[in-house]
This record gives sequence, C-alpha cells and structure tokens, in this order.
Amino acid sequence: MGIKKTYLTWLSPFSWVLALRHFLYDRGIFTSWSFDVPVICVGNLAVGGTGKTPMTEFLVERLLEKGRNPIVLSRGYGRKTRGFRYVTLSDTASDVGDEPLQIKRRFCRAVVAVCEDRVRGVRRLLADHPQDPWIILDDAFQHRRIRAEKNILMTDCSRPFWKDTLLPLGRLRDLPSAVRRADCVVLTRCKPKMPFSGIIKPVADIPVFSTMMSYGDLIPLNDPEIMPEKGSSVLLLTGIAYASPLRDYLQTQYKVECHLEFSDHHRFTAKDLSRIKQLLGKHPNWHLITTAKDDARLTGSGIAGWVIPLRISFFSEESAAGFFHLVTGLR
Repeated sequence: MGIKKTYLTWLSPFSWVLALRHFLYDRGIFTSWSFDVPVICVGNLAVGGTGKTPMTEFLVERLLEKGRNPIVLSRGYGRKTRGFRYVTLSDTASDVGDEPLQIKRRFCRAVVAVCEDRVRGVRRLLADHPQDPWIILDDAFQHRRIRAEKNILMTDCSRPFWKDTLLPLGRLRDLPSAVRRADCVVLTRCKPKMPFSGIIKPVADIPVFSTMMSYGDLIPLNDPEIMPEKGSSVLLLTGIAYASPLRDYLQTQYKVECHLEFSDHHRFTAKDLSRIKQLLGKHPNWHLITTAKDDARLTGSGIAGWVIPLRISFFSEESAAGFFHLVTGLR
C-alpha cells in the first residue's frame, strides 16, 4: 500500500476504532474461542460481493466428495428472524437469508445454519453433529471471537484490498493490515487466460490463488415453457453486488433486451414483481434469467424463467487441489 493509501486509511474515522479492536484481540484482552474441529473461515475486507458464497459452495462440494460432513454457519444477512436456526428447503429468504438458502438448495445433504452469535452457533452445531464436523464460516473474517483453523481472504481482482481504502473514502470495512491473519488470498473475477502472477507486497508471505467466475447450465424456475436458444431475447434480473460480468457473459450467448438491476440482497416487493410480470407479458418472446441468489428471494412469486448457476473456478485442477489441500489438509 502506497503512502497516499496509508494516509487515506488513517483519515477514516473507522481506522482508530478498528485498530483498537484488533489490538485488544491480539493481546488477549478480548477473548477469541477455538474449537477442536476443523473451522474454515471465508471472508473479505470490503463491502459487497467478492465471491464468498461461491467459495463456500466450492468447499462444501469438495468436502462432500471426500466423504466429509461440511456444516455451513452464516449470520443470515437480511433475515427477519433472530437466534440459531437450521436452514431447511421449506424456508424463505426472510427466514434465513438468501445466501444460506441458496447453499441449502444446492447441497441438500449439507447442514446449513444461521446465527448472529457465531460462538453460540458453533457450540450448538457441535452438540447436534459431533461426528466428523467440518465447520465453514461464511463471511466471518471480521468475527474475531472465533479463532478459525484456516482463514481464506477473498478480494476482487479489479479492485483488490491493497488498492483500496477504508469507508467512507473507499470500500474497505477493515484495515488492510488484517490480511496478516489470512492463510491465503483468493483473487476473484480474474480475466480468462490471464491469471494473476507475481508478488503482492502486502501479502508477500501468503499464498495467492487466482480464480474466475464460470457459469453452469440453466436451471428451470417455476416451470418455464421453452428453453432459450442461443441468440434468444432475455430479461436479466439481478439483485447481487456485481452484475456486469454476468451481463457481459449472457451477451455472448443471448440478446439481453433489458437488465433489471437491483441492489445486493434486494427484497423484491409486490411492485417489483408486478413490473417483471408486465415486462414479460408485453414481450412474450423474452426469457427471464436470474441468479440462484435472486431465486432464493423470488420464492412464491410464480414467475417462470431460468436460473444460471455462478461458480468459482481455478485456472487449473492443480491450483484447485493445492488450494483445497492448504485449507483442509486433504488431497
């Protein structure tokens, strides 16, 4: 981080509060809890999406393939409930949050729970599931009450943390120096065929992995009648942090006639749903395409369309295997 970025960081009113908080945890004045089971933390330093949920899904999928028992614990951002709660397929995003519901829908066999008190949540999970649990904490890098066995720090390749500064002057919600607690850094949304290479000064002693976003085959939403063919007209509906890469990808496959872009975690209102239905009714040749995260908030809408899966992909299986071994010890 250059002198200018350092200066801007310490101009932020949050910097001194964060520095004091980290000092108190580092010196043991504030208590951090550890557990005798694998606990993997997936997080970032910035507000907005950096691929934390796709990374959580990557870990769940690989652990299931190895015959392990992954358990995801999230605070359940955006839910209207409080306290500890297991995520079930009959829940709504208002019950448990859109991302935990998204994970549960994809991995029905995996245990997914929400709790704003992560220590209490882990203790409950270990009491209920004592057989070989592998705890994955989604979006918990700032949650220092738990001392994870491995910390994965996600950062967007287009705006990495070392080129950013604290809120409100930038997008960081924690000090850049917090990277020292990470066991590895994962760069997301790297351009295809252009993985990162080189040494980043702030993380010179920490392994860095490059990844990109990939997209799976379309999944039906509420029984659509016709599968969109290549070049078909589509209505793209998103309520995620960074929708432009998805829009750019879909433009290579279809004709994106309209993009209804809402803020991250947007709760669709009756007015929003009415607008979507009107657009589809006015243009019957348009196909609705949305994300799994948005699908979790469209439950009960009755709107037919297609869900496009978003996945995190490494540039080689060797890189993916190396990363997985680093954070789990498994091969």
